[in-house]
Amino acid sequence: MTYVEWLRIRACLKWTAIVLVVCIGLTLFARFTYLDIRPHAHGFSGVFIDDQDIATFEHDSNVTESKLPDGGTRTIVDNPAKGIRMTIDDRGYWGKHVELYEATPPKGVHATKIDFGDIHAQRIMLPHGSLVKIDQGANVPEDLNYYFVFAALAAMIAATVLGAPFARENEGHLEVALTRPISRVMLSLKTVAADLTGIVAAWAMTLISLFVAHTIFEAPNFFYGPTDTAAIALGLLAAFSWYALLNAATASMKRAYGAVLGIAWPVCLGIAGLSVSQLGDSPVAQFVHAVSSTVARIDPLNYVHLGRLFTTTPQPTITTDLYVLAVLALVYGALAVIQWQRVEA
Repeated sequence: MTYVEWLRIRACLKWTAIVLVVCIGLTLFARFTYLDIRPHAHGFSGVFIDDQDIATFEHDSNVTESKLPDGGTRTIVDNPAKGIRMTIDDRGYWGKHVELYEATPPKGVHATKIDFGDIHAQRIMLPHGSLVKIDQGANVPEDLNYYFVFAALAAMIAATVLGAPFARENEGHLEVALTRPISRVMLSLKTVAADLTGIVAAWAMTLISLFVAHTIFEAPNFFYGPTDTAAIALGLLAAFSWYALLNAATASMKRAYGAVLGIAWPVCLGIAGLSVSQLGDSPVAQFVHAVSSTVARIDPLNYVHLGRLFTTTPQPTITTDLYVLAVLALVYGALAVIQWQRVEA
């Protein structure tokens, strides 16, 4: 059974890798197609220059280049006829800074601020025109907690895919092999340990892919923030407890366990949402709120408060979530093993 489970884990990690590679490819495409701030790039011109032929703008302009003290290149594109002056400080991989002055701004524009990836842009309205400032690849130190949040989501998806290992073994019959006998408890523990290893591997693969995607935009410049340890623990414990819940819910099933895996997310998210919603003062609303609040206490998704990592929420609140998730993982894990131990081969 453990060998078969490792094959399932390999398949899960293979598809995880494929999805991550596709995402990196899309990031590359978006980065050099829509997020290039060179004046002739479609993404830049389409957002900040209302000119049908940007090539004509460059052709009719006076272009001068000079070297900056830090080794970068400054390009000035001046078009007095159109009242446009663009200054581009290009430091290569270490970032670009662009300032675009338009004496006659396009109709309908207003003060705008855009932040996407390593692009930070804003349009400032002036008494006689507008000024657009764009910074790309400023290489500002970045906290790692955002990466841990995305890795946690990937780990929970992997936990869903790997959930119900005991139910898969129940389907048809339990495996019989001409090997040394082993207790059902020991076999179940080895299976769970293999799945948890696969979940951690998916978490790590996602984290590495995020680093690669970040490098596409700018040079890595990270720092380990005060909530990063809690982000790692919360993400992994959330995935472990979610896996344990799915395993406990399906351990005694011999078929149709896929339906449980399929509806688990909407059901648990719905319960968590209803428990914190204001449903009104009617008896029915109060009853629904009371039931959902009670059930939410054993719902792992009710304790995955990743948003608190980016606020000033007191650390003890996050610590409570960690303790509850750890307890739920152990309890659901024990229930899964006990159920499966009683299933007949």
